[in-house]
Amino acid sequence: MGAMKNFRFKRFIPLAAAAAVLFASFFLPNIVAGMIDARRFNNSIVVDAQSISFDTVPELSLPERIALAASPNTDILAVTTGQTMGTEMAESTAIREITKFFQGGAFIFAFDECIVEGGSASFVIDSGDPSVNMIIWEFKIVDRQSNEVTVTIDDETGMILRLLYQRRSESLQPGESADMGAFAASNGDYASAPGMSDDEMYANALRLCEMMTEYYGRSVGLGDYQLSGNIAYYRADMRGGGPVIYMYGVVRTTGFTVNERV
Repeated sequence: MGAMKNFRFKRFIPLAAAAAVLFASFFLPNIVAGMIDARRFNNSIVVDAQSISFDTVPELSLPERIALAASPNTDILAVTTGQTMGTEMAESTAIREITKFFQGGAFIFAFDECIVEGGSASFVIDSGDPSVNMIIWEFKIVDRQSNEVTVTIDDETGMILRLLYQRRSESLQPGESADMGAFAASNGDYASAPGMSDDEMYANALRLCEMMTEYYGRSVGLGDYQLSGNIAYYRADMRGGGPVIYMYGVVRTTGFTVNERV
């Protein structure tokens, strides 16, 4: 009797193995795909950053972080906090960094009288390689004249990865011309500001590259420039210590963007 039980048990092992293989072949890919789809398309997911565990590559360089922030091939999860910074620290870091970015630049923003209207942290994952990931913070900061800066900073380094400046046209005085231009759809909040010549728009794009060079400590040149009406599309090339990193944006009469594909 014992021999019969042992025989049946031995027969059961290959049968179980075969069933496992069949399960893995037919069902597991669908389960994994469903998990990936849920991660990509359910934007309401909020998790604690401390609970995230991925096998990460060696620390990303700043240019790699800048490129990842602007990449369209990413999955993004909302997180409750960063791993390096909490909300209060991230807010003060964002204000400090935009102050440094625009130091000496043609820029109107009252840093001493500004408020943070909103912000959040996100976990950004390279869709093709989940081991390439980082946590970012994004804040909307407004001054007393309703000029706006929406800034994305890196949780680990605190550096600016992406930035949008919108200058409220109401802040312009009679006869005053905006020095730098915003990436924003025309609406009732932003009336038409004084126009700028083609040469002025081009000069502003060059100045924006100079500001990026000063802030990032890397050479940033104007790689491509196309003027269409009152908006200039540009591509800046960041060089030094590795491959060229492309940073896209626009310059308008009332603002500009840095590292934003349009």
